[in-house]
Amino acid sequence: MRLLYDHQAFTLQDFGGVSRYHHELLCHANWESELAVALSNNLYLRDGQHSRHRTFLPDSNLPARWRVIRYFNQRASRQALRRNAFDVFHPTLLDDDYFLPQLAPERPLVVTIHDMIPALFPAHYPDRDDTALRNILQRASRIITVSEHTRADVLRLLPVEANRVRVVYHGYTEREYPAGGPTLPVPARYVLFTGSRALYKNFGCLVEALAMLPESEAAGLHLVCAGGGPFTASEQELLARVGWASRTHQFGPVSDAQLSELYRGARAFVFPSEYEGFGLPILEAYGQQCPVLLSEASCFPEIARDAALYFPPDQPAALARQLGRVLHDEPLRRQLVQLGQLRLLDFTWQHTARRTRAVYEEALQEAAGPTSFSSTPLSALEL
Repeated sequence: MRLLYDHQAFTLQDFGGVSRYHHELLCHANWESELAVALSNNLYLRDGQHSRHRTFLPDSNLPARWRVIRYFNQRASRQALRRNAFDVFHPTLLDDDYFLPQLAPERPLVVTIHDMIPALFPAHYPDRDDTALRNILQRASRIITVSEHTRADVLRLLPVEANRVRVVYHGYTEREYPAGGPTLPVPARYVLFTGSRALYKNFGCLVEALAMLPESEAAGLHLVCAGGGPFTASEQELLARVGWASRTHQFGPVSDAQLSELYRGARAFVFPSEYEGFGLPILEAYGQQCPVLLSEASCFPEIARDAALYFPPDQPAALARQLGRVLHDEPLRRQLVQLGQLRLLDFTWQHTARRTRAVYEEALQEAAGPTSFSSTPLSALEL
C-alpha cells in the first residue's frame, strides 16, 4: 500500500500540531509514503528522511516567501496526483480543494479533521467559507477524527454519514535531547501555559485565577507562557490590573527540548481552553511528569480521564482552588504524575499508525467493490 500526502501543513507551518501529526504518521508508517513537498522550512522535516525538499529563506518574514513556497509545493502535489502512483491520498489540510480535479476517481480520499473550532466559534472567523471543506467531505471515502468528542461535533455540524467517520487518537513519543542545549531563564517556581493565548484559549481565566490565590500560596509563584507570541496590549493591561505583570514571562518560539524542560520544571501545567480537538500538550505534560489542570470542556475529560484536576472554564475561582491544591499537596502531585504516566500508555504513535492503516485499508476495500468491503467498524477491530 502506497500513500500520498500533500504539502499544505508543511507549507503553512514551520512547526505545529497538524504538521507534527502527519510527520509522526510518516515516521511510524508501516506503508510506503510520498510527501509531495518541494520547499519547506518545517522543523520536523529537517532530517530529510521523508521528502527531498529544500528550505527557502528560513530566517525571513517576507510575505512573498510564503507565496513562493506555496506555488512550488502545490505544483509538486499536482504532479504527484497526476502520476497516480499511489493507492490512497491523504491531504494534510482541508482549507483548499485544489486536488479534487486531479484525484483519479478510483483513488480513495482519506482526510483528518482535528477540530471543529471555526464552526463552533463563528464570531472569531467572520471570513470563514466552508465550500472547500464540504466539497472535500463529499468526495472523502473515510474521515478520521482525533477524539470521540470531535467525531460527535463533525456528525452534528457537517453533512457526513456516521459510517464514514473513524476515531484515531494522537500519540506520544518520548524523545532524548542532547545535553548542553540552550536553556531558558525561568523562575524557580512557576505555572506553565503553552501555545496561543487568543480567543477560545481562555488565557484570561488563568490570569484571574492566579490573582485570586492567597498570598501564602502565591508567594514566589510566576506564570510562564511558551509560544503564542508577545503579549498583546489587552493582555498586558490585564496582567497589570491584577498585579501579575512582573511575575509573567513569555518565551517563544521554543524548541521541543526547551518545551520539555519547561514542563519538567513547572509546578503545574494549566490548559484552560474552551475547546480542543484532542489536546496534545496534555500528553507532553504527562511525558515530563508535570501535574495537569484542565478545563472541564470538550474532549479533555475523554483524553485525560482521572489523570488531571478539572475546573469549569468560566470560573476562575474554581481554577484558583484547584491550583492551590496542586501547589501545596505533595501527595496529590505525586498521584497526578503517576496517573498521567499510566494514561500515557494508551497513546502511542505506533498505535495511531496501526489504526490509521486500518482506515486506509477500509477505504481501499470499499473502492475495490462491495464484495471486498468489510462493514466492521474500526472501533470494533483489535489493532
